[in-house]
Amino acid sequence: MPEFEIAPKSDSSPGSRERTDADWSVDHHAQVDSTQRLAGGRPPWSAVVAEEQTAGRGQAARTFASDPGGLYLTAVLPYAGDAFKARGFALAVGWAVRDSLRRVGVRRLRLRWPNDLMVGDRKVGGILVEQGGPDTLLVGVGLNVSNRPWLVDPALKTTAGRLVDAVAGGKLPEHAAMAGLVLGAIRRAHEKFSRMQLAGFVPILNRCWGRPRDVEIDPANGVKLTSLRGRFRGIDATGGIVLETGGGALEVIAAHHVGRLREVR
Repeated sequence: MPEFEIAPKSDSSPGSRERTDADWSVDHHAQVDSTQRLAGGRPPWSAVVAEEQTAGRGQAARTFASDPGGLYLTAVLPYAGDAFKARGFALAVGWAVRDSLRRVGVRRLRLRWPNDLMVGDRKVGGILVEQGGPDTLLVGVGLNVSNRPWLVDPALKTTAGRLVDAVAGGKLPEHAAMAGLVLGAIRRAHEKFSRMQLAGFVPILNRCWGRPRDVEIDPANGVKLTSLRGRFRGIDATGGIVLETGGGALEVIAAHHVGRLREVR
């Protein structure tokens, strides 16, 4: 049995949840406060999908603008309770979602460490992985599809993008089909990560960052770093950030030493 998973796939379908390809038990909503909150306490292989969130949140409890026209979901996965083995799983989800979106025509899509989906310099999605219970993980995915998050938060005008603007012909699958696409990607990430773990995933992830970009790092609380700025060169087998500093030297910064990473335009 894979180390990352301790529970078999659930065949239960409680309440009025809709079965999707015999893999997921899904609740669909027009509006919720947070899919992450609603999914808490649910069994593995269930999911909550919404067209709008009124209290969406991202990494480090930051607000995640979730206006109508986007796709917001949380999937519940089985979990062995080992945080060390689960480290880097959000990146695996990012890889799988990116791959699925590229298959439906989204262009210039890349990852940004640690949990963002980008089209060029514009953020089009985010991933939030949290423990839901003793034996579950909550995997939240928010995507800007045709919504305009800068109308909710004007500060996003220069940083947010939309998937519909990055696909040929401006046409993407309907909301329910997009949700199915993302849930399939999450399952694929879970299965692959169960076999490979982070160290095995690193070569795959290091092909997903796009062109090398200069970055600035805010250290985590209480951490002192030698280098706070350099060129992002990917991650190493432990998940540490590989930073190219002055003179072409490479420095590895442990992921838990990074409070925030910002790309410098």
